Amino acid sequence: MRRNISSTDSIQRILFEIKIPSDYTFQKNRPFIDITHYTSDKNTILFFIGSIFRIDKVVFDINNDCWIIPVTLYDERKNDDFSQIFTFLNDNNSSITLANLLRQISPNSAEQFYKHLLKENSESFSKLECYRGLGLCSYSHEDYEQALMYFEKALEMKPNDKLIKSSLHNSIGLVYAQQDDIDQAYIHFSEALKTSSLPLNTACVHHNLALISGKQGLYDEELDHYQEAFQIRTDQLPSNHLQLASLYNNIGIAYSDMHKHDKALSNLKKALEMRLKLLSENHIDVARSYANIGTVYAKTEEFNMALEYFNKAQNLFEKQQPTPEQDIKLINKNIKIVNDKLR
Repeated sequence: MRRNISSTDSIQRILFEIKIPSDYTFQKNRPFIDITHYTSDKNTILFFIGSIFRIDKVVFDINNDCWIIPVTLYDERKNDDFSQIFTFLNDNNSSITLANLLRQISPNSAEQFYKHLLKENSESFSKLECYRGLGLCSYSHEDYEQALMYFEKALEMKPNDKLIKSSLHNSIGLVYAQQDDIDQAYIHFSEALKTSSLPLNTACVHHNLALISGKQGLYDEELDHYQEAFQIRTDQLPSNHLQLASLYNNIGIAYSDMHKHDKALSNLKKALEMRLKLLSENHIDVARSYANIGTVYAKTEEFNMALEYFNKAQNLFEKQQPTPEQDIKLINKNIKIVNDKLR
């Protein structure tokens, strides 16, 4: 064992000791095969994918610098520990729930699962949820054409649930916004707002309407939507929530675009204060807060203050992995402009 890889802070050596009870039986197929006649090792057994093992205990072997975990092959016929789980897995709606959870972990794997469920299920609700899930997977891959196709297929199934309908319109609006089709984005965001039935969902749609209003230079409308979102989220969320920090930040940028610099700085500094409490001091959102504050100071020609914040942002951007090339390019440009002004 000493010849194997050594343990480190991020890597631990583990040996699984697998036990098969002597009275283990399985009526149709065993989840393991004796393959000793294919190998020189007389103790080789191949387990099928999906075999379930119960962890008996976990102990550390100090002599071999290794964790040892004895496990026992699970006999489905003799134990009912997992009966509720198996019942859950066989339910269509539960399968959709699992697929949605998998999407948060691995969109690629979730995509295959959704496609499998589409083939297996004829129930319209399940198919609608699969199309919606596939659209979200495609959106996460920045495949906006494919995402739009899936979202529209889901919408064509005419969902009765107002929240699902609102969510689909919101998702379609986001795709159009990514494609810079502001008119179509506005149509779908407005439809999402009409059919929204949950306050936080309504806040999300107002946030998206604010973003496209800002792209059009409609700063008063942008600010109105942000403030609507802020009011809802203040009522629904804890006072130190990151969504509120994000809204303070965006409201500050809107005020900056309107040349209301005092209000801009007030909101941007509130966002920075919250982010420093809720995130690590090296987080990229903290860096972006520094950059946004520096931008306002540059607009008010307080160049020393601007340079101070730009330098803090630059230092944090350079620590990020992967490197945020666009952020670094912009902050370097701004630092050069400010330095030129100070000469």
